[in-house]
Amino acid sequence: MNTRAEFRLLVLFNALLIPAAMFVSSYDIRLLPPEQQAWLATRVNLLSSPLQSVAGLVSFGAFIALCVGLAGLLAFQRWARWLTLASTIAIYVPMPLSGTLVLSGFAYTMDSVAAILWGVLLAAAYWAPVSVEFESRGRKPSRVAGAA
Repeated sequence: MNTRAEFRLLVLFNALLIPAAMFVSSYDIRLLPPEQQAWLATRVNLLSSPLQSVAGLVSFGAFIALCVGLAGLLAFQRWARWLTLASTIAIYVPMPLSGTLVLSGFAYTMDSVAAILWGVLLAAAYWAPVSVEFESRGRKPSRVAGAA
């Protein structure tokens, strides 16, 4: 298998792992101890603070940008590297304002694997041999002086 195909497989695997991890972390409440389940049930009906609302909007916008960046990574578009890096930062910066996050061990493992794989993809897009594919995209062929 060549480097381009391996990179694309990693991007596709990550594109599937991220929503799977989000789904599991949203619906795995029954894997938590009963005390935490009861506490979470009381928190569901509380209104979020303005900071939490802003953090949620920023994170949602960054997630949309991240999805666009993933599509760009599949096509080896030069702009996709910058967009995915910027959206990753935009997702993590407001995270401390989001409030309490309770995950089961399984959800935490999936989130961690997705984050590690995402870091590998970002590093590969900039520093691995596949990074040459991003450099060659988007450049227009230069004209030779004197050619008609």
